[in-house]
Amino acid sequence: MLSFIDIPGVHLFYTIICVLLISILARLILYVSQHMMRTAISAWKVTLVSLGTGLSVVLATYSFTLSIDAGPASQATWIFFAINFCTSAICGAIILCVVRSPIGNTKHDLLNSLLLAALIYSLHMMTPITLYPDLLDVDPIEVLTSIVLTQSTIFILFRFFNMYTNGEQMKWGKLLLLFGSLMSGIAIVGLGYCIFASFTSYHSVLSHNLHFMIPTVIVLISNTILTVIPLLYRNRALLTTHQLYQSLFNDNPNAVLAVEKDGSILHANKESKYLTGYDGDTIKRMDAIALFLEKELFQDCLDIIKNGGSHQWDTKIVSRSGTQIDVHVTGIPTIVKHHIVGYFLVIKDISHTIETAKQVEFLAYHDDLTKLPNRRLMQKKMQEYADKGIPFSILLIDYDLFKRINDIFGHSFGDRVLVETAARLERILDGKGTVNRVGGDEFLLIVPGDSATRLAQYIVEQFRQPIRLQDYEHVLQASIGIASFPEHAEDMDNLYKYADIAMYQTKENGGNNYTVFKPEMAEKQVLRFEIEHELQGAIETQAFDLYFQPKFHSFTRTITGAEVLLRWHHPERGFIPPNLFIPIAEESGLIVAIERSVIERVMACLSKWREDTNECMIPCISINVSVITFLQDDFSSFFRKQLNHYNLNGSVLELEITERVVMQNETKINSTLQKLRETGVKISIDDFGTGYSSLNYLDKLQVDILKIDQTFIQHIEYNQSIVATIQSLAENLKLHTIAEGVETEAQLQALRDLGCTEVQGYLFSKPLPQSDFESAYIMQVPADA
Repeated sequence: MLSFIDIPGVHLFYTIICVLLISILARLILYVSQHMMRTAISAWKVTLVSLGTGLSVVLATYSFTLSIDAGPASQATWIFFAINFCTSAICGAIILCVVRSPIGNTKHDLLNSLLLAALIYSLHMMTPITLYPDLLDVDPIEVLTSIVLTQSTIFILFRFFNMYTNGEQMKWGKLLLLFGSLMSGIAIVGLGYCIFASFTSYHSVLSHNLHFMIPTVIVLISNTILTVIPLLYRNRALLTTHQLYQSLFNDNPNAVLAVEKDGSILHANKESKYLTGYDGDTIKRMDAIALFLEKELFQDCLDIIKNGGSHQWDTKIVSRSGTQIDVHVTGIPTIVKHHIVGYFLVIKDISHTIETAKQVEFLAYHDDLTKLPNRRLMQKKMQEYADKGIPFSILLIDYDLFKRINDIFGHSFGDRVLVETAARLERILDGKGTVNRVGGDEFLLIVPGDSATRLAQYIVEQFRQPIRLQDYEHVLQASIGIASFPEHAEDMDNLYKYADIAMYQTKENGGNNYTVFKPEMAEKQVLRFEIEHELQGAIETQAFDLYFQPKFHSFTRTITGAEVLLRWHHPERGFIPPNLFIPIAEESGLIVAIERSVIERVMACLSKWREDTNECMIPCISINVSVITFLQDDFSSFFRKQLNHYNLNGSVLELEITERVVMQNETKINSTLQKLRETGVKISIDDFGTGYSSLNYLDKLQVDILKIDQTFIQHIEYNQSIVATIQSLAENLKLHTIAEGVETEAQLQALRDLGCTEVQGYLFSKPLPQSDFESAYIMQVPADA
């Protein structure tokens, strides 16, 4: 008889092959089971592991039989191997499923290992009983030892496989896995030899005890290695995890408190000291609830946490100095072995966030410059009064000519005026209403009761008192519109609209006063809207008629030129006067398109007249240009382009601008005037003497003509000194003058006596349609004459 140690060749070779196969199987189980932790179990994976398990066990069993000189295997032996293979394959599938189960429950792990150990022990035990009944020699101590060894080995292998499969936050190296797989193979093969030896007895060079002791020692060594190495790595992983969570706790930018179930603070990070003012030793002796101002809220939230749920809430804590701090708290239960033993409180200081939110909310409802409530808060306040049924009035206040302040003194100065105005209005109201800033220079007052008109009159009087800023005294004028709830409207949008309509009515009446809304004003506003809409169509269809009012020499009474005027004969409304549609066109911006169309049409007339008659007989035509049109960036280039298109010289045209143009940006005005004068066109200032501070600009601006306003001519007997002053000023500046609105011979004679040589008015001719003007004043001379 020869033992497996006796033959150095064949038996040891099969033993090593078996160890390697089982090691490969162990590595395969590790790979497949870990892969299946992330994916579903597939049939081919289970089949692969099952076949490998069956093959390895059969080879291990066959290697046992080689230790005994039993002769050639019988048919029963191969049947046994087939049954063993199938049973082992089933065992492999069970192992694959078991090692995928979560770890951490010792009872669960022990039960699984008992089942696996019983199955594996049965397979190995059946080998000697089935194949070698003649050699049976059961040693109870060895059998008991092999049973215990089988159970411990399977338990250790199971924990090793399961620990790797489930991760356990351990960084497994490839060499460690290969070494562990090899130890697994050695332990399983050695375990088979132990079981085989405990049930058999045969003669060899080794004693019977050594046949059992040698594989037992090998298995114990393998088990020790498979136990110690994972524990060392696991302890290292636990230390890393501890340091990780300790860093998360101590270096957290928020205050973190570890609290026991009874409410006492167990640990506190360094941020807690900065937030609460309590040092680490002091805060550990405190109850967590003592930090919070709203203790009932804290207790309610704590009940949720103690029931196993995380919870977040906003509250206040009281620091050691007594300061109340707004915080956001996150409560997280601490669970150990399925029992809540305490909780963590993560406390974030949100006082800055809340302050920022308050500022954002303030800016959302208040004007940034004056700090007054804005339009949004105004609407809320009005709606509150309306919902409560409280009668109130709104006063919409708009500065007259506020743009002039910005243009002359700059926008920063204009801002200071607005701030001073806001303070003045608040002093006037004295808490009996609300002041709101709703636009650039628009303020709205909400006043409960029926004292709106008295208040408006008082505001007008107070605004006449000068404001002193930067060594200047400024008298501000404001137009006020008043609308009342529920008298005029119950809807807030309509109420504001009616106040706006009343305010514009004040402006039309000269400003610096107040107007109470009346229903007919709304009708007038609707008419303005309809006319604005119809103006667009009139521009496209050139529905405006050109009228020409001739100008005459005051002594010879001969024609010197003509002023072109617009007339609009509406197909449904009839004649619409210029003083109605021109302001609407200016407000809507349509005046630019209208006046450019007039310029083109006048140039077309001049071109036609030059073809039809002698060029020297063409009168100079003057065209009124509004401030909006004149200040367009491309106006001078447009004018030059049209002259070139009609092959005209600018000397046959005169552009009339008002003193409002003169009051705009001086640099831009001079630049535009210079470009226009290069074409030869003449520039006149219309309605001279009725504007503001024009004398300051006359010596700076290059103009040619001053038109004396008809208001001075109509009562020239009383205004003769004014007209004389204007005439003298023009002569000193080498400017020409034209008197408007001359209707009587007495007016004409007075102008002659003052030296005014050019006039226009109904004394000579009213404005004429284009055809009448051409037949009366344009000589129809053939082109070849």
